[in-house]
Amino acid sequence: MRAVLTLAISLFCLGSLAAQDISINGRVVDKSSNNPLPGVSVFIAEMNRGVVTDLDGKFRLANLPNRSVTLKFSFIGYSTIIQSIKPSSTSRSIEIQLEEAITNIDEVVVSGAYVMSKESSPISIEKVDLVEILKMPSPSLMTALTRTPGVNEISLGPGISKPVIRGLSFSRVLSVYQGGRFENQQWGADHGLGLTETGIGNVELIKGPASLIYGSGAMAGVVNLIEERDAIKGEVEGYLNFRGYSNNLGLRSEMGVKGASENGFVWSINGAAESHADYKDGDGRTMGNTRFNTQNFKGGVGLQKKWGDTRLRYTYLKQKLGILDESDVEGLATFRGDRSYQVPFQNVTDHFISSETNVFLGEDKIKATIGLHKNLREEIETGEGFVDLGLNQTNIMYDFKYYKTLNPSLEAIFGVQGFYLQSINYDDALEFLIPDAKKDDRSIYGLLNYNKDKWVFQGGIRYDYRKVNVDASSPHFVDFDFILPGEPENRQLERTFDGVTSSGGATFRPNSNWRFRLNIAQGFRAPDLGELFSNGVHPGTRRFEKGNADFEREQNIQTDFGIRYRTNNFSISGEVFYNDINNYIFFAPTGEMQEDLEIWTFEQSDARLYGGELEFDFHPSAAKWFNASTSYSMVIGQRTLDWTYLPYIPAYRWNQSVDFRANDIGIIQKPYFSILGSLIFNQDKAAPLEEATPGYFLLGMNIGGNLKVGNTLLDVYVSGTNILNKTYLDHLSLFRPFGVNQMGRNVALNVRIPF
Repeated sequence: MRAVLTLAISLFCLGSLAAQDISINGRVVDKSSNNPLPGVSVFIAEMNRGVVTDLDGKFRLANLPNRSVTLKFSFIGYSTIIQSIKPSSTSRSIEIQLEEAITNIDEVVVSGAYVMSKESSPISIEKVDLVEILKMPSPSLMTALTRTPGVNEISLGPGISKPVIRGLSFSRVLSVYQGGRFENQQWGADHGLGLTETGIGNVELIKGPASLIYGSGAMAGVVNLIEERDAIKGEVEGYLNFRGYSNNLGLRSEMGVKGASENGFVWSINGAAESHADYKDGDGRTMGNTRFNTQNFKGGVGLQKKWGDTRLRYTYLKQKLGILDESDVEGLATFRGDRSYQVPFQNVTDHFISSETNVFLGEDKIKATIGLHKNLREEIETGEGFVDLGLNQTNIMYDFKYYKTLNPSLEAIFGVQGFYLQSINYDDALEFLIPDAKKDDRSIYGLLNYNKDKWVFQGGIRYDYRKVNVDASSPHFVDFDFILPGEPENRQLERTFDGVTSSGGATFRPNSNWRFRLNIAQGFRAPDLGELFSNGVHPGTRRFEKGNADFEREQNIQTDFGIRYRTNNFSISGEVFYNDINNYIFFAPTGEMQEDLEIWTFEQSDARLYGGELEFDFHPSAAKWFNASTSYSMVIGQRTLDWTYLPYIPAYRWNQSVDFRANDIGIIQKPYFSILGSLIFNQDKAAPLEEATPGYFLLGMNIGGNLKVGNTLLDVYVSGTNILNKTYLDHLSLFRPFGVNQMGRNVALNVRIPF
């Protein structure tokens, strides 16, 4: 690692000496009228910097590197344009024509290692902008993301939810935050995503194996939270955001301020706090102890220069999450609006520090990401002052990439990546589910990207090595009589996992109407600590969990094929996938009891998952105030040994939405109204010992716009979910086996005040 850092510093100095005064000037106009468009966002994703056009539609981006950059031009009510441009020292000038449209098909994405158009990427990446989250917010960020076809959640109430991508979840979906992997003991079924929307700009969701880029844990896909863009040079800007929910009387307040000096120094500060009482189902029944609250603070500083940029960020996140006791739902309900803590609950604290640096060397680039994550997880069931399960986890991660431009159409990435994770149980915990452990992950990889005319090709190869050491020799483990598999005399075990993965894909865009995409990718995942070594009671649940230290690493190969056709009036797209998994690990009840606890065990078997998504969007050019869309998603999961179904597979889903946009009405600007529907089909493909779940229909709506108050434009959104107050069970809810219904009607008001 020392050699890599020395090389990075040397190249950093060379880049500084070679810097030139390079810029791009331009003008953005309406395609139909040729009138200038003020307020258009012009953004360079590779550098996280941008500007907005002035009253004459003009813009200027200065102090740019001597290499091609990807510019994104976006404006509300217009189609987004993405263009790769090589700036020059002669202040190159361009003109961009934007066309009116109510929907945008294309976006810039960064999660596929290469910055490129979403439509050009061979990897299936969906992008959820922060505005979409604000329009239809949910108490949990993960819930807000499930409107994406192929994306679901496993939940333990509104405060605890974890991502499901095309039927795969738990440790198979990797979370990326501030450029680094976010490890928060996600092996636990009742351990949520653990991240909020504070200070982010958007969320990118990779649907399919991304182990080639991100390593172990990305065999199903990735949830990547992208930081908000830097402030415009010479400006300071901020916002206040207030939100309320009717069902659980939830409240959220958030504030953010950021600035950028003329000499390239950038900074940002964000803070948020939220509090939620117990929720009610469609029958008006209060689900006791589903209350929760969070506090979130983050800050960052950075430097933007001709040679590149560097940023240092810190995030603090505190969560107290009530856990419903299915045997005492009424007893824990207390009174309406009660937010006081009561057992059982989770007390989770995260400290996350990360550094990202980009150094431009002509058309080449070095990117270095280093992070430190501290996760403290306490599960409290006995009472205040006691910790039933306590885990102290420290994770140090690194990722160094060298982007080499071989010719104008061909680029290579060479990288080393890894992390060192240590998980230690509290000495005074009352229960021990997993032993103390250390993980040492190391990898090396290479990728190629060819992008010319109508074709994009991507492919690469990767080698990974992981060593896991566990230790149950401490006195508290001995006194508790915690047993490791095989009962080794020194009460210690070591496992190693390694292997090679590869992937390749292509996108073909013969014209502006058609797009074809094919990707064949391998993914892998080393078994997590719970699957290998768990042996005990999981506080907050009614399970005795048993692992298996002989498990092999999971490895899959998934084939994705997609077609999209669009015109000025509509677009239709379809994606199908087939996922073959070796050594699939799943969690299932045995039907046996240990005292009053049901025994759950992990099992391993080959499996397959297959399905797809179909989307249709109607946006008539003669009625630009109207848009309608629908999507259908399905996945089937089976064990190949006996073709029985896998547990926790989402039901088929059919989403619909109709959107209307109106002209300005007095002080109300850009008003809109949307009606949304979601039909969830019967999930009758239940796993052994898993019950089928009946289908249901949920109706939603949202209305909003910009409210002009003096010289300030407030963003005001009112949304409603489950408007018909349907009483229903979600097949992926961990409460479902106990007949605990999901949230009933919920109306949210969100007000965002820029300053």
